[in-house]
Amino acid sequence: MGKRKSNSANAARVLESTVSPILEINYSDPLFSMAAHPTKPILLSGLATGHVYCTKYDSEALEEAQTAKREEISTLEREAFKKGKIAAVNKSVSQTKKKWWTVIEDNSNINNANVVNLWKTKRHKGSCRSVLFDPLESSVGESIFTVGTDHIIKKASTETGKVLSKTSVVEDFSEPKDAVTKICHSTSHPFLLAGTENGHVLVYNSKDLNDKLKFKVEKAHDDAINYILAMPEVSAYHYLTLGSTTLSHIDIRKGIITQSDDQEDELLSMCFATDQMNEGKNDTVLVSHGEGIVTIWKNSKNRLMDQLSRIKVNQSASIDAIIPTMNMDDDEMAASVWCGDSEGLLHRINYKRGKVAETRVHSTVSGKHGAADEVGALEIDYEYRLISAGMDSLKIWSNGEGDDKSDAEIDSDDSDLEGESDSDNELDGDSMGSSDSDLGPSDFSSDDENEVNSKEQAEDNDIENSDNEGSDMSDTKSEEVEDAAPVQIVRRKRTILPIEASKPKPKKKLIDFNTAKKETPEVEAEEPAAKKPKAKQLSTKQIRNMQKHEHGIRRFDDL
Repeated sequence: MGKRKSNSANAARVLESTVSPILEINYSDPLFSMAAHPTKPILLSGLATGHVYCTKYDSEALEEAQTAKREEISTLEREAFKKGKIAAVNKSVSQTKKKWWTVIEDNSNINNANVVNLWKTKRHKGSCRSVLFDPLESSVGESIFTVGTDHIIKKASTETGKVLSKTSVVEDFSEPKDAVTKICHSTSHPFLLAGTENGHVLVYNSKDLNDKLKFKVEKAHDDAINYILAMPEVSAYHYLTLGSTTLSHIDIRKGIITQSDDQEDELLSMCFATDQMNEGKNDTVLVSHGEGIVTIWKNSKNRLMDQLSRIKVNQSASIDAIIPTMNMDDDEMAASVWCGDSEGLLHRINYKRGKVAETRVHSTVSGKHGAADEVGALEIDYEYRLISAGMDSLKIWSNGEGDDKSDAEIDSDDSDLEGESDSDNELDGDSMGSSDSDLGPSDFSSDDENEVNSKEQAEDNDIENSDNEGSDMSDTKSEEVEDAAPVQIVRRKRTILPIEASKPKPKKKLIDFNTAKKETPEVEAEEPAAKKPKAKQLSTKQIRNMQKHEHGIRRFDDL
């Protein structure tokens, strides 16, 4: 037997967006880190070999090429469907056999007019663990910072790749066997932070890395620093860090301010929500977990001591990366964040509604370095496109709306031209297209009342016929129901009548009891005679008179 697909894979099929990439770059060596330029179409790639690539792409040309190619493939598929050569027109981006976006098979050998490597270099002796662009407003994107397993942090020019300054962090380690795992830069001050495997945070002067260590926070966590997030709206000295199973709020001058309760789950990445950042707040934090969930934290509620709520994303995978959409065009995107998991799936989460709103597939098949290409890094490019990266490939996703609905409408029209099914014809008859459980009073308009009444009358006639006919007729009816589509099953309505309804109706349907008591006071004396205890005292003549409806008893029959 083949391996059963996880529920997350099935959910991805249902929620998969029609938005596709505009560019896919495959890597011959494992991709460990990547970053996007804040204002230009430039990418940085740090590899396991220590090489760093600086790649430029023409986003407009890639978008145009993708749109034209997609329309061409869609047209050919529709024509093949009409001729009966294929069973259906493919609408899934992940399941397509023909990619309509630009694909670079080898990052080290790019031969495309819309994608070019500006420079490449062997930057570190070991693997390149983290890369980033300078975020300072006065020098945004002019330089890059990289760190490798050789324990050296280097600053270089974005345009040429030439090293401007560097520093060895070994002298600043508390333990000789420590190593840098993650770097982060302040958005307002020349502070470059480096998190280590032993849970320490080192702070350097990013203008000149040759300067001595500025600040050091000892044991921000008991284990490796997984992520560092600046809090510019609070202070240039305040940051959030993740390590092992805790979240810490630190001041790089003073140390730990608060540390959360043990979450009993690995905390891997975090970000602020887009609308919070736009309003100048650093209050709501979204944290990704190793057990496939995203948790929501608020500094104003409990000083980030514990999570407030959780969103289930993919319980069969770890959520390794999370990033805000940075899109304030509508409320839906402003309240959303992107996250990537270890099964190669991308999820857009609306944190206010607490649910997954959209899914994209970064990878579905086994890659060169393991199973599905795990999404280990996410970025937003200068025009707010999503960028996803695993160890095998990097994808830049389109900003468009994906395939339009006209294709789906055309496909449905084409299928109708092939011929109508019996079930479609039956819908024109007395059968209803929806079950009773799906319909409520508000589902019927005044124009449909006649149709509904005729259907109820037909159903009543069917019930009467079924009572008068034999078992052969009931068997025939059951066969007809089985042949019809499930939505066309007619549920007969049965009206439950009281027992008295089967008796002959009294001559007087309505009686005013108050009037009756005034007109016939003798009834009160005779009523006890109807009770069981006094029934034994009646004579044979009295019983016979009652059976003949004498002495006024007939007037109150059936009450």
